Amino acid sequence: MKISGEKIKQTVSSVKEHWSTPPEGRYIPYKEILAYSVGGIGVKFVIYTVWYISLSATSLLAGSALGLKNGDLVKLNMIATIIGLFLGPIRGLIIDNTRSSKGKFRPYLLYTGIPSAILLTIFAFLPFETMTYNQKLWSLFISYMLLQLCYPFYDQAYTTLVQVMSPNSTERADVITVSTFIYSLAPTIMGFFVPLIAGFTGGLEHINAYRIIMPALGIGGALIGLFSYFGTKERIIVSKDYTPKVPFFKGIGAGIANKYQWARSLTSWCILLQAGVGNVTTWYFYYGIKDVLNLSTEQQGALNGTLMTILGAAATPAMLLSPLLIRKLGKRNMYIFYILGNVITLVGMYLFVEQIWVLYACIWIRGFFNTIPLIADSAMSADVLDYQQYKSGDRLEGLMGQFVGTIGVFVSMGITYFTQTIVMQNHFGLVDNYDDLYKASFREPISKGMILIALVGFVLALIPFVTMYTLTEEEHESHIKVLKIRAALEDYATDSLSEGQLDEAKKIYADSVNEYNECVEALNSASNRKERKKLQSKIKALEIVIDEKDRFATEKMLKKTAKANELLTHTVEELYGISEPTLDKYNEANAMSENTKEEANLKATKLKEASKELDIFHKKAYDYIQARKLIKQKEYYANWDKIFVDEPELQEV
Repeated sequence: MKISGEKIKQTVSSVKEHWSTPPEGRYIPYKEILAYSVGGIGVKFVIYTVWYISLSATSLLAGSALGLKNGDLVKLNMIATIIGLFLGPIRGLIIDNTRSSKGKFRPYLLYTGIPSAILLTIFAFLPFETMTYNQKLWSLFISYMLLQLCYPFYDQAYTTLVQVMSPNSTERADVITVSTFIYSLAPTIMGFFVPLIAGFTGGLEHINAYRIIMPALGIGGALIGLFSYFGTKERIIVSKDYTPKVPFFKGIGAGIANKYQWARSLTSWCILLQAGVGNVTTWYFYYGIKDVLNLSTEQQGALNGTLMTILGAAATPAMLLSPLLIRKLGKRNMYIFYILGNVITLVGMYLFVEQIWVLYACIWIRGFFNTIPLIADSAMSADVLDYQQYKSGDRLEGLMGQFVGTIGVFVSMGITYFTQTIVMQNHFGLVDNYDDLYKASFREPISKGMILIALVGFVLALIPFVTMYTLTEEEHESHIKVLKIRAALEDYATDSLSEGQLDEAKKIYADSVNEYNECVEALNSASNRKERKKLQSKIKALEIVIDEKDRFATEKMLKKTAKANELLTHTVEELYGISEPTLDKYNEANAMSENTKEEANLKATKLKEASKELDIFHKKAYDYIQARKLIKQKEYYANWDKIFVDEPELQEV
């Protein structure tokens, strides 16, 4: 008890000390973590409420409350998916080319949350009681598509913001863990109160329930979500000069070349086969409990809310254990743990589908495993983006995944058609006969079908993930070190170094060299196979940092620089018929003060005006600019010896 009290005292002391300034080696103060986390509760309120407006017969709103047929909803879902093929890349292009004094993602937390809430409120109060079937169908579809213009920005902005709040992967994972733990209150609160409220308004099969739920959670959530806008800051490791916009197809091409993006995408496509298994919870613990326990509508709502709250509690131990698991297993192994956990629990669900409380226990345990990717997946996304920046020099949060994302859209369409039309509708006969789900004779076979399909998906998912996603924690740490060294080299050459930036780069390289030498010596004397394998992995990662000195001496870079030099033998006028604008206006705007809100707004306006002319030029002469940038970077590396002059022994490595 004494030890526990001392630990609590130390924690409280640390929070007080680092409330406004981060601990050494970290970037994010505690108050910023709290703002991000509390704002997440509001963001998730909005997102989960938007999900009620779904083009699926398994949605209680679309299927039961509005009485829409499964086949019609599948058709509209396919139309929406095709439209999404165009919306996704446009959204990615907008995000990747956002340059605002407020950051790259934070502006969307301000500008897309409230419109989403307003659309939800308007939808809830449409006169569905007097509408024809087709009017209901198209009202749902139009509302759904309008929301696609807002809430994906909102969702992506919040999820991706943590990836640019710190370049430290471990710190990001810690923030994700804390924030997920806090914002998981949103589904827990909704899981309890939504069915409870619905029980006194006719149930979730009636529109009146949504006329309370949608305005309260939509508008309330959007207001709470503002905490994550006003209380956070973005931090990306880049040099301080003008950054040109990324052309659409260049960003797509970068995504195609990213092997880890492919690994994660193939894995996620296999896991999409679990799409139908989530309905089992609704079929058994909304419809099923009323049938098995002979409950009234009010009792059904109260028990459903209680059971959903208990299911939500499965996330708590997973989130508490996640930081320990990430440090012990690594993100990759943690994700494999999640897949294997699903395989085991799905087998249990299939075997005990007729035993409602054993089934409930299996679903609870599966909820524990399904919380893991909330931490691991977000952290891995950030690692893959860091790898992309290390490889190409561009951070492409929006565009990088668009090509594989487009393929994923078609995969999703195929799986939706397979599960909802071929399996649910044609094989098991679920059209608009939702009351049949109250019968065990109808409910059990269709549930077993969904469980089996999900089980196959998770087994298949292991193959691409285990064989293709090989990024280690040590390698990612080296990528971050290299990005810091590159930024220091460039800022050194352009005389724009931050205080301590050069010393940090020198220390990174010196420490890496020393650690490399120690590992090589240890490897030569190591006899244990496990120890040798661990040392070899560490050496491989450290070589990423050490080899950076000779980055432009590799065969690949020699060919690349030769091609760039050939292009630069021509003038911009010869190649593109245009003149290059100067950076004078941009530099003047960038040097403006931003101590007050008015000064910051004026600076943002001037930067936007100055950037417009530059953007037009960079879009047309992108290849030329990239070639010149590459040659400049080569020149920056000529300063390597000057930077490391105090460590002459490093020159010999």
